Amino acid sequence: MSYTTVDDLAAKLKIRVTPENTPQLQAAIDAAAEEIDHYIDLKAGSPAVDPADPLAGQVNLARAVEWWKAADATFGTVGYVDVGSNVAPRPKDSFARHQFNLIALKQQWGVG
Repeated sequence: MSYTTVDDLAAKLKIRVTPENTPQLQAAIDAAAEEIDHYIDLKAGSPAVDPADPLAGQVNLARAVEWWKAADATFGTVGYVDVGSNVAPRPKDSFARHQFNLIALKQQWGVG
């Protein structure tokens, strides 16, 4: 279940929805929604988060933008003509900044 729409994501990215890009847009939304659902960690038997929840919707949209742009931001060595190559650092947890926004929806906390 996602918390935003293909049209919302396309508007955020300033692109038009086409039959060719719709599956990729939906995949970015679905990947972000799966991360949200995993982090929220619903209790057994509790109702799911409302798909119209504005907090979940904003995080889903922000993270979907990152997923969409991920193909353009590969990790590893980046070549430059004038100065050689530069090794890009690998992110530790690219979802961490979104977790803080979702605390209000989180239902379970691990014991550590």
